Amino acid sequence: MKQYKMILVALLGLILTACYNKFEMPEPTIIYTDESFEMANPDLQHISIADLKALFGDISGTGDTGTMESTKYLRFVADKSECTSFEVDKKWYNTGNYYIKGKVISNDEQGNIYKSLYIFDGTEAIELKLTNGLFLDYPCNLDTKESMWVYVKVRGLYLGNFRMMLSLGDIPTSSYNSWGNYKYYANSNIVSQNKVKQHVFAGEKVLLTEGTADADDILDVDGSSYSKLFGKSGAKYLGRLIRFKGLKIRYAGANNQSGTTSSIGDNIYPQWLCSAGIPATIGGAVDDVVNKPWYKMAYSVNGIAQYGSILVTYTDGTPSSTNKAGVYTVRTSGYSRFAGKFIPKDGAVGDVLAIFSLYSKDWSYSYGTYQLSLNRYDDFGFATEPKQPYPAWSAHLTWTEQNFPQYTLIPLTDDAVHAVQVADWKAQYEANKPADDGTDLWKEWNAWGNWVVWCLENTPKESWLLPQYLTEDDEE
Repeated sequence: MKQYKMILVALLGLILTACYNKFEMPEPTIIYTDESFEMANPDLQHISIADLKALFGDISGTGDTGTMESTKYLRFVADKSECTSFEVDKKWYNTGNYYIKGKVISNDEQGNIYKSLYIFDGTEAIELKLTNGLFLDYPCNLDTKESMWVYVKVRGLYLGNFRMMLSLGDIPTSSYNSWGNYKYYANSNIVSQNKVKQHVFAGEKVLLTEGTADADDILDVDGSSYSKLFGKSGAKYLGRLIRFKGLKIRYAGANNQSGTTSSIGDNIYPQWLCSAGIPATIGGAVDDVVNKPWYKMAYSVNGIAQYGSILVTYTDGTPSSTNKAGVYTVRTSGYSRFAGKFIPKDGAVGDVLAIFSLYSKDWSYSYGTYQLSLNRYDDFGFATEPKQPYPAWSAHLTWTEQNFPQYTLIPLTDDAVHAVQVADWKAQYEANKPADDGTDLWKEWNAWGNWVVWCLENTPKESWLLPQYLTEDDEE
């Protein structure tokens, strides 16, 4: 018996050692080419991203999220026997055994692109709903334009529509938002690294091309060419990495440096928005949509993070609707690394390099919004701060931000009290400003510093009364 035990212990040791060695020396990642990928997967058929999207059909009115029936997806299976009776009745399945390939055009390192990888193959682009830290395995350097090919096995995934944006992901999911309303989502993120590795494969390095041709990886658009992005005919550009040249910041319904501006229906810009509302116990109502001016890229205070929206347009004046050609919102997450950056003044002109998307129910929906999602803060090409350092002033502006009255959960609805506190804070800022040394650098910092002060001074006091449970759910 003792001899048998010794043999078992020895065998167990060999097994553990083998596992340990395998952990210490993982198998190298295979870098595929078209030839090697097809040799390894002879049963797969390559189709373009445009052809994959065409299998879905019309996207208008199919990404509502209100009900399962109105939120379409296409499930890729070997046989329809794998499908539910609902999927069979709806014919929301496809038995093709396809793969797509594309160049990586997104980077999630700064947290504004979240759990998503966007790829483009020269025809169209698509979002892959995966997990975080994608920039480590699927890098895209937007400075050097160095990127890589990726190959995606489609069978076993779901091509789903969220507010008219198609993506490839895992099974459909449902949940309840902060109002208690039911939400159904056509697909979900592939959170398992093992499953990601079963569907997404690294390819060779490649350089991104840039230009005005539709086949360019980075598409340049300006005031003479933006109209092609709008409406049903522009659907092929959704998900693309586009450089918008010569956009203008527009304030709407929020105070700017000259006073008040007109809103776009119920919408104001710049803004942060949350549908959870403020409880009546601190001066609000739980079913109110919180929609306030906000003069930073996004709302992120005391552990509470909300999306922010900045209106940018090619058109003159305040548009009558956000669902117009040449009208876009730069959408920033409160969890991004640049959420606290101040936004430009009304009327500032600059370039924006961003993932182009649509948030709408159908092509004519008046509250539909064409959105621009930044990969990096460097891609927001507006002068929002001096480009040269002025350490003394920087310290005073940091002090100003940190000492701006923050009321957390204590209700402070007395405007007179609020005005006194803000005046005291502003006086201390003015008293601590560096002396005018007559240089252009001082003038540049003075203009920006005064803009920072104006932004903080005009932030609604209600913004500092937020409860902790607010979510990022942002239904109109």
